[in-house]
Amino acid sequence: MKLLLIATSAFALFANSALAQNSNLRFGLGISTLGANLEGAYRINQNWAVRGVLSGGISTKNLGGGGTQTIDGVTYNTSGQLGGFALLGDYYTGSSGFRVSGGAFISNTSFSGSTTAGPNNQITIGTATFNGGETANASVAFKRKVSPMATLGYDWDIGRRFTLSGEIGAIAMGGLNVSLTAPAAPANDVAAEVQNINDELSQFGVYPYIAITASYLF
Repeated sequence: MKLLLIATSAFALFANSALAQNSNLRFGLGISTLGANLEGAYRINQNWAVRGVLSGGISTKNLGGGGTQTIDGVTYNTSGQLGGFALLGDYYTGSSGFRVSGGAFISNTSFSGSTTAGPNNQITIGTATFNGGETANASVAFKRKVSPMATLGYDWDIGRRFTLSGEIGAIAMGGLNVSLTAPAAPANDVAAEVQNINDELSQFGVYPYIAITASYLF
């Protein structure tokens, strides 16, 4: 809810500025590596624009596995999704549609998973192995709630009102925050398992961002 209020406020700011100054305002819909995009941009002058992007919708079911994920040999029933809000400054080079963008991404990304050990679902936490009803619960989120973001993009004007945009870049999420509770496992095995999950999921510390957006110019 807080993220939606931030996004709505940013879009309202763009709209009010554009109406007051009769300048370039565009809104668009698209798809990205975070899910569906809702985008609003205000062109300040030939070289500069400000842009807000609300993204989300890719859930654990979309990522494959039908709502389950195997991490470090343990299969979890998972829920959660990718998402967040980006506030970006766009710099256009000369009169072309090429732009370099940078700003901040406010993450609303989180995943959680649970598993119960049984004869057909043996789980290993660190060095401890269980198969008699023991439980484990894990959660994963971007380490940085607010992350630096940078992209390269290009705008193709289609007539006077429509624009098709493509961009590629990265969100410097700083790795992942992983938490794990497994009441039956010793504390040192839980700590070792958290490190194993981190090693498996946080190899680069950045999340790739690719987007295609169709916009209408007001």
